[in-house]
Amino acid sequence: MSEWCKENDERISITIDPSKYSHRFDLKGFIKPASKSRSALLILNQKINIPSVFLKLWAAFKLKVCADGGANRLYEFFHGNEAARACYLPDYIIGDFDSLKPEVEQYYRNAGVILIKQRSQFSTDFTKALHLISIHFNDSGFTTQISQSRQENHSIEINSGIHDWFNRIFSANNQRESEKISLLAVGAIDGRFDQTMHSITQLYKLSSSGSQFRLSYLSATDLIFFVPSGGVLLEYSTDFREKCIGNCGLLPLNGPTEILETAGLKWDVGLWETSVASGKLSSSNRFAGIDKCYINVKDGIVMNVEIYIDRLAEYIR
Repeated sequence: MSEWCKENDERISITIDPSKYSHRFDLKGFIKPASKSRSALLILNQKINIPSVFLKLWAAFKLKVCADGGANRLYEFFHGNEAARACYLPDYIIGDFDSLKPEVEQYYRNAGVILIKQRSQFSTDFTKALHLISIHFNDSGFTTQISQSRQENHSIEINSGIHDWFNRIFSANNQRESEKISLLAVGAIDGRFDQTMHSITQLYKLSSSGSQFRLSYLSATDLIFFVPSGGVLLEYSTDFREKCIGNCGLLPLNGPTEILETAGLKWDVGLWETSVASGKLSSSNRFAGIDKCYINVKDGIVMNVEIYIDRLAEYIR
């Protein structure tokens, strides 16, 4: 068979046999996890430019973590509202603290926030935060030590203590199977391009079946996540689709691959080779399926979904 492309009506009903997909995602679940118990909101070092939904996201996720200068952004978000600033305190701030402003560091220390300094330059603040979040949810001994220790840096070795702790509990001979941690990061896609690309690499890095995370990014314009191989059924409510979702794209940022089949997009494709180098991308596409679409790719691919951010607040309660 040869590749094909089909233009659908704006709204179509689709039915997908369960044998065709290995993964089932609720689109809204990326921004409001069905289970809050293993969920985290990660704040990175870019201006928080989603003011209409940020506090609702804060309430929707259990653990709140700032990666280094992300604490500056949280502090600045509440400029002129000291009462609110005192109420919205992160659970952790972690990094080498090269970006953390001294006055912000002192404010959060005085407020009782746990700050963990990690000097190592062999991992980014993003990676340090990932390791911390994973340890928090998987090792009760860590949270006990943190809460009881009165020593400097909460008794965590200051160079690579978090990295070493992570390796101890997730060594090759000690793999743990557990419910994935729903992780939403804000401030990951704006700002410096190299940092944006590092964020994209994390989508691929955390895509393995053994990963602890289901990672997604929210910006002022897009929800971005990873579509693995094996077939994905992506579901959404009709109302959410009509009010909050715009265009979408399937982006082969890890190299050439093949979109084996889609169903429920405005322009469905099959046996369709795609790559950045060729310029052959499924971009400016959109959802035609009334309440779902189906995507099957040979190799995992990044998907962006345009989000009308100001309309999103009513769906995060």
